[in-house]
Amino acid sequence: MEEYNVRISATAQNDFMELAKGLATLSYEEELQYYDDIIESTKVLLTAPDTCPFAKDSQLRLRRYRLLNVHNYTYFFVISGTTVEIRRILHSKRQYERIL
Repeated sequence: MEEYNVRISATAQNDFMELAKGLATLSYEEELQYYDDIIESTKVLLTAPDTCPFAKDSQLRLRRYRLLNVHNYTYFFVISGTTVEIRRILHSKRQYERIL
């Protein structure tokens, strides 16, 4: 099985910091569970990112954006060779078509 390199853009890093701030409002146990879920869910990016669907929006699809949903957040990423680049991490209810 091929292993992919995962890179996180500076913008996605900032998005994750905002997500982490929101998690700080949860109980300690809920926060730990959420982080565990994030780690477990994002493992797919290391081994099988091509199993994640392309974005439904036609402009994002043309740019080869794929989506990974983790709880209430969507990870937007592209695959280039053996590299997965996470470009954004946004709350699933946001109008992401305008942001990306």
